Parts: sequence; structure tokens; C-alpha cells
Amino acid sequence: MSKDVATLTIVGDVHRNWSTQDHRFVEQSGSALTLFVGDLGDEDPAIVREVAGIAAPKAVMLGNHDAWQSCSNKKVTDALHDSLEALGDDHLAYGVRDVHEARVSVVGARPFSWGGPSLRAAEVYDELYGFHTMRQSAVLIVEAARRAAYQDLVVLAHNGPLGLSDRSDEIYGKDFGKPGGDWGDRDLAIAIPRIRDLGFRIRAIVAGHMHHRLVHPRGAERIRFVRSGNMLVVNPAVVPRHRTSNAGENLSYFVRMQWREGACTGVEELWVGEDATVRSALPPRFVEREWLAPGEGQEG
Repeated sequence: MSKDVATLTIVGDVHRNWSTQDHRFVEQSGSALTLFVGDLGDEDPAIVREVAGIAAPKAVMLGNHDAWQSCSNKKVTDALHDSLEALGDDHLAYGVRDVHEARVSVVGARPFSWGGPSLRAAEVYDELYGFHTMRQSAVLIVEAARRAAYQDLVVLAHNGPLGLSDRSDEIYGKDFGKPGGDWGDRDLAIAIPRIRDLGFRIRAIVAGHMHHRLVHPRGAERIRFVRSGNMLVVNPAVVPRHRTSNAGENLSYFVRMQWREGACTGVEELWVGEDATVRSALPPRFVEREWLAPGEGQEG
């Protein structure tokens, strides 16, 4: 790979599917930064500490499963405090990480997202970040973007923005309960035009949460790669992210993006073998979608 091309490696929803080969691959990949979209475990500091111990540049956005008990009980648990302490600044919630090799800045959105119109546990956000509404969360995302060193941005979130999905099989469409409709995050959708108004270019959004196989219709697969104008949206949530090859080898799923001077020059879906080397690398097909910014009148 050319020296003037930088790599971002992406890890989808882990759900405890994390192995020694994954750890080795991230450390040996030479990526400028590895992005984790969350759901490492079920509020499990042990697996968070495994990820925190990776000796390579990384940024993590914890997901709803990583705060499951806290959000269910409306109070931050000791386990969640331990997870946040283990990650330190690598937890990118409302933070920014400048990737000088790629000349992009990675901006963190809201952690612990369950998707849909509700914050689910405003008490948890109030305790940790001092807010309790979607609009206040959007302000924090925008404030993080203001601190970026580069005009070209990658947004890291657990769940993607409202405005990209109508059907259950779309990138953040609702496939459970009463299927259909948009399950994206309103605060992120509110933040996007505000960030653009500041002169930034959102080159990519990386967010998982909505798994590749649908609950309804059962067995169908989700659209996970979308292009909306000049913005790429990548959902790496292949769950489980481990599979067994026809030859009986354990394989792990990653997404790899190449960047040069603030622009994405390539995206590949990877399956990595037990020796932590790539077995297959294929470019996904991006589906064109118009992003429809929601109004700010509804609180959610």
C-alpha cells in the first residue's frame, strides 16, 4: 500500500466475539486508527479491558449492551464506571481524534444508543455527560466537531442517523416489533447539518447496532453500505462476526477503509484467518440514498 494512503480498520458489534487472532490482527495491521462501534459485551468490564489493552491506536464508542444494566435501572453501575475508566480517552463519546496520516478527524457521537426516538435512560446521560434531551446531545456532538483539526470528518457512533431508512431492510430500518420505519438517532441527524454549516465535510459515518440479518423478515439481510451525496455510511454489524470456513478455519470480520488527504479512496470487507492474516478482501456495493434531515421540532 502506498505510503501516502492511511488505513482505518473498523470492528463491528462484538457481542463477546473477540479472539486472540482479532487482537493480533489489529495490532499488526498498521492502521492509523481502529474504530470500534460498540456492544463489546453485556456491561462487561473484562472484555472492555481486553480491547483497552490493544497496543495500537483505537477509538471506541460503547453501545447499548455495554450499558445494559445502567440503562435498564436508570443509574450508572460500577461496571459501567469501570469500563469507562479502562478505556479512558479511547472512549470517543463527544470527543475528537485527529488522524494526521489520513488528514481526517474522527468525531464521537452519543454512546449507549438503543436507536429510535428515545434516549432510553436520560438519567444515565445526565449523570455522565450533563444532558437529558436529544437536542442537548446534538449540541455536544457539534461541539466535538468544532475541536477537529481537519475539515474532513468521520463520525463514529453506535447507531446511525435518522433520515436514511424507511424499510426494515435499510441501513438503520426497524426490523423488530412492528417492522418498518426509521430507527436512526435523532440527535446525530440534528448535528449533521449544523456541522456542515460550520464548513466541515462529513466524509463518512461509521455506526453499527442494527445487525446484518433481520428479525423480520427472518433470514433477509440488511443494506449496510450507503452513499448519500459525498457522505459514505458504513454499518459493520455482521453478527456474529466470527464464522467457520469450509476448510474448518475460524474467520473474523472487519471493514477496512483507505484514506488519502481527507478523502476515502477505498472500502473493503475483510475475513481474517487464525494466523491474523487476511483471507479475503472484497469491496462492498454502496447503495445510493438521499439523506433526509429531520426537523428539530420533535424532542424524542
